[in-house]
Amino acid sequence: MARGRGDKTEAGDQGPTSAQPGAGPPAAKDKMAVPSFKIGRIIGRKGAKIRELQERSRAKIDVTDEVDGDDTVVRISGSAEQVASAKSLISRLLQDRNEMGNSPGKRGPPQHQQSYEPNVSFQVPEDKCGLVIGSRGSKIREIQQDTGATVDVGSRDTAVDGYITISLTGDQEACDAAEQIIKNLISESQNVEKIEKPPPSEVMEVPIDMTRRIIGPMGATIRDIQERTNTQIEIARRATAVDGAVRLSITGDAEDAAAARQLVQDILEEANSPALIMMIEERLCGLIIGGRGSKIRALQDNTGATIKIDKKSEAKDGKVQVVISGSKDQCTAAQDEISAIIAQSRDQGGQERQAPERKLSVWVPESACGMIIGKSGSKVAEIEARTGTRVDVYSKERNADGLCLVTVSGHPDACADARAIIEDIVAAENDDEADEGQERGSMDIWVDTGSLGKIIGRGGSKIRDMERTYRVKIDVKKDEVEGGETKVVLIGARNDVLDTRDFIYQVIDEPDVPAL
Repeated sequence: MARGRGDKTEAGDQGPTSAQPGAGPPAAKDKMAVPSFKIGRIIGRKGAKIRELQERSRAKIDVTDEVDGDDTVVRISGSAEQVASAKSLISRLLQDRNEMGNSPGKRGPPQHQQSYEPNVSFQVPEDKCGLVIGSRGSKIREIQQDTGATVDVGSRDTAVDGYITISLTGDQEACDAAEQIIKNLISESQNVEKIEKPPPSEVMEVPIDMTRRIIGPMGATIRDIQERTNTQIEIARRATAVDGAVRLSITGDAEDAAAARQLVQDILEEANSPALIMMIEERLCGLIIGGRGSKIRALQDNTGATIKIDKKSEAKDGKVQVVISGSKDQCTAAQDEISAIIAQSRDQGGQERQAPERKLSVWVPESACGMIIGKSGSKVAEIEARTGTRVDVYSKERNADGLCLVTVSGHPDACADARAIIEDIVAAENDDEADEGQERGSMDIWVDTGSLGKIIGRGGSKIRDMERTYRVKIDVKKDEVEGGETKVVLIGARNDVLDTRDFIYQVIDEPDVPAL
């Protein structure tokens, strides 16, 4: 079923049903069931026929979005005489077309075998369907009103090899005109892409089960690679996989693309390498992490290994786990450097962290509390791990200015580091508010109804996380379902909306992991 097909024209729209012939309140109302494939005959090119019918009958004629089987409901209002005249004109119009199709020398099915099959069907790339549908179905309505043809765009689950079928119903002239408009839209789009989008500099095949690792949580890893190398990376949809692998394309300068390829390759190799695990005393975490994470970043840069330290809340017997991953040489080098840091601390009697513990207060806007805490406490745990401090957020405890209290406890230097991180978060939020003046808008996307849970999450947790990360409003229209798909509206700055759309499509394309 086409999205936007047969939508009732709202008051004030410049559509064929917006005319208001006759004066005074209508004295009579009636409706007709018209075969949906013939609705274009009543509307006519650019609404010309329906205006003619209204002018001749002086009745108001509305082509609604009500469907009864294969028929569309047409509502008629006016005086009793006007309604009768309109019904007669419509019946005669449909009958004349039927008789014309069955007269000698004319091609067409016999009247008792009326066909509801589309006159024209053709295929278009799945990623171009949005051009045909338009925002809130605006483009598909425009095509139907301009040509008088009915346009049906197949749903995403009917796609075959990346193509979706579009069906056109109506007289041949209307169908030909609609087909030409649609093909011109797609051709123009493809020509722009050829001009604006250079061919990829690097192409590699990656296992399907590794795409999630390359993309990273909320797309963080792939964005980091792109920003570090100044490249654009695209991962093909899972449906295009061959022998369990999908195509990854990197676009950019040759040197930058090669660097991005190496980073992706490192991720793949790291995933296949066994991790090295160390157990260190909880009190030494701050030494390994350093101020604002400077020490652990230096360790990773120097050794090439990835180092992850468990949260303090996960400590057992006063010790936490350090997981080192990478090649064997990288893991060994990182282990040696961490051991050297610990040994040096012990030689100095642990003086770096022997200063008396300090507790300081930071006052922040209420709106920043959620950003400091993070999803399920992830951000506050990260701050604690990076600085070796304890951070508590008291969103209900406020000062005279309405600011909320955040306390930081630990070594004075570590507290200063944690405070700086918190102040950076508040400043970033203020910057976001300042950016609200940029161009904003909305985009409609259609998501397989069975996949909604992937983007909503338990109790709406995933959708809130996306809204916070991408700074958009996500509205799932559960009452607007077509062809097994539900409409989802994204509202925000244009680039943020596009990023959210791409991430949602990545999420719903991920295979379901069976419960153990």
